[in-house]
Amino acid sequence: MTDQSAATWISAAAQQQRQQQGLPARQLSDAPVHQAYLDSLRRSGAQITAVSKWLNAAAVEATSCQAELLRQKCFVQQVTPITGYFQAASRSKKKDEVLPVLDQINAQKFREKGLTGKGVKVGVIDVGFYEAPQQASLKRLFNQDHVRGYRDFVNPAAGKPYTYKESFLDNHGTQVLECLAGYNPKHNLQVGLATEADYYLARTDHGSRENRMEEEHFVRALEWLDSLGVRLVNSSLGYGTGFDKAEENYKPEQMDGSSFIARAAQMAVQEKGMCLVISAGNDGSKKNWQFLNTPADAAGVLTVGATDYSSWIKQGYSGIGPGFLPFVKPDLACFSAFGTSFTAPVVTGLAACLLQVNPHLSAQQLTQILKRSGHLYPHGNNYIGYGVPNAEKALQLARDSTIVFPAPTIMKASGNQFSFKRPKDWKVVGQGGIVLFRKKSATQVITQQRLSVRTTILLLKRMTGETHTTIQFGENVLEVVWE
Repeated sequence: MTDQSAATWISAAAQQQRQQQGLPARQLSDAPVHQAYLDSLRRSGAQITAVSKWLNAAAVEATSCQAELLRQKCFVQQVTPITGYFQAASRSKKKDEVLPVLDQINAQKFREKGLTGKGVKVGVIDVGFYEAPQQASLKRLFNQDHVRGYRDFVNPAAGKPYTYKESFLDNHGTQVLECLAGYNPKHNLQVGLATEADYYLARTDHGSRENRMEEEHFVRALEWLDSLGVRLVNSSLGYGTGFDKAEENYKPEQMDGSSFIARAAQMAVQEKGMCLVISAGNDGSKKNWQFLNTPADAAGVLTVGATDYSSWIKQGYSGIGPGFLPFVKPDLACFSAFGTSFTAPVVTGLAACLLQVNPHLSAQQLTQILKRSGHLYPHGNNYIGYGVPNAEKALQLARDSTIVFPAPTIMKASGNQFSFKRPKDWKVVGQGGIVLFRKKSATQVITQQRLSVRTTILLLKRMTGETHTTIQFGENVLEVVWE
């Protein structure tokens, strides 16, 4: 695992603070960025390199972990990537704030309906949970005794699970837990969906070294969770390359569900009735390895990739499903600016809420409901799976699995050209953009293309080897089959 610094735009100084200076609205853009905001950024560990009064923003150098923590601060409204940078707009004091990804999956009403994952046991297998009880968004979770168990499989004799730190990534599990269960009552900020589930935490990975022994820790953690009756497990861990000993590295063709850890994950699902939600991994932009990592390749586990926020296109880093798998991987995807580690817990939190509604759902039923709620379903691909899940659709299916939603339109294209006029009621702004997934089979993507949201007439010329094209107009989908 690596965590390198990157230039980051943090849009700042709340407009409310500027208005308190008595400035007319037209002069707000000329007001200086509020000093208290800049001081807050510095205290959070960000190194400010530039300040823009027009953008009401500061440019900083921050690691991905620091940027993720900044995103969760009360003064940050949202975080979105902009040409390789991050942008975090200031957070105004609105009622019941949620993070952008929760807005993307349409989960705003879950809190209104009292869906918090209450009574559901959730296991989290990760690197470490350093200082988790001290995080503002997790204090209530610990104070109300929702963290029911902890076990360190890396260093069992360490003791003091939340104050002992062995590596620079020992707070990774803490951040994942925040994405699962975080809620800051002071700012009415909901970070995760399953704020009242019961959690069992397992540390199986050492952040400063990588070896196959960690896969054994993972399997032992699964067995421990199974013995406690845990039926929903989240893990943002994955293994492919980067082992300390090069001979331990996997080869791409081994991402076929045959690894030790993948076989255990598949057994957990098929024989033990556990629903495993696993991040796809962040190797999608690597030259020699673009695939998801094991155990995300296991049949039956719910693998989650990453999209951007505005168009729902695959993030460059998000791991791709190998073409030789007989099933679609990843299964779903949603927004994260900093890695698939923070998409899996979003879907796990959604799953916990569905189990609260219907505790009798099997692992297979729960997984299928989540996939059916994806905006591309049933036309999944190896970039973003069945797409971005829709929480309200999933809720309806959890209550009545016989519901049938309108299927995407399938059209046949003769020759090498295809044209289509977008219906006026197919909205795209705020609901995903216009995206083409150009494929060499029903599921395997050749390339993805993002078009202007103003596009009304689409003219396609068939690519070499292209057999299918998925056209996404927001949440409306058209599947083109080339003849």
